Amino acid sequence: MNYSDNLQVNSSPYTSLRERDWEALILLFDRDDSDEIEAEIKSKLVWLVPEPCWEDNPFEFLHEFL
Repeated sequence: MNYSDNLQVNSSPYTSLRERDWEALILLFDRDDSDEIEAEIKSKLVWLVPEPCWEDNPFEFLHEFL
C-alpha cells in the first residue's frame, strides 16, 4: 500500500493561532496546580523508562561483525 497517496495535509505549519486557540492554551497552562501535575508526570515517567546502565557498552553487539 502506498501511504503517500493517502496523505492529506489540511493546514500549513506556518498558520498563526487564532484568538480562541490562544485562550485554550492559556487555560490549559495557567493553572495553580501545575507544579503538582509536573511532579506526578515525572513520578510516572520514572516507572516507564528504565535508567540506562552506563557501565554496559551499547555497541557490544557489533564486536561479532568487526
